[in-house]
Amino acid sequence: MGIEVLKRLETDRGLFELGLAQLEHKEEMLFIFKSTAELMVKQGLNQWTPDLFSLELMEEYLKEREVFLLIHEDKPVGIFTLQDSDPSYWGERNDNRFSYLHRLAVLPNYRGLNLGQSMIQFAEYRAISKGKLGIRLDCVSHLEGLNVFYRRQGYKFVAKQNMGTREVHLYEKQFPLLK
Repeated sequence: MGIEVLKRLETDRGLFELGLAQLEHKEEMLFIFKSTAELMVKQGLNQWTPDLFSLELMEEYLKEREVFLLIHEDKPVGIFTLQDSDPSYWGERNDNRFSYLHRLAVLPNYRGLNLGQSMIQFAEYRAISKGKLGIRLDCVSHLEGLNVFYRRQGYKFVAKQNMGTREVHLYEKQFPLLK
């Protein structure tokens, strides 16, 4: 698939490789997002819909943020993005001393291997290496299981944010100050 490997993850299902996506990976990115969104619609989760995602949006993501792909046996199976600012969700609380995690997804056939947790840990490492104070993320308020998942990773609830058509919970995890 031609991705520079930044992290290798060993699981019961073999080796997974995490790396930065490039423009040539936009179709793989779109596949993960649309597949995940289709499942969300089938499950009635009211979070993402397939029409949210397009190749143009993938190109935008690649210009505006770091996009990380998780690869298994040369196939994309997971994704997340990191950005340095997020005023649309965080408003006046926005603080570029944090990294902002978005669009974490693992294809259904690869769930249950703690890959989401491993990708978050890598995101934290990445943010620390850039001198960030911590990571922030948002999560739709009505998906309690997903909110619990983030809290189990050590993310603390900051506030509710009304986004017009939905309400999200804002979370952050601050890193211990290194001396």
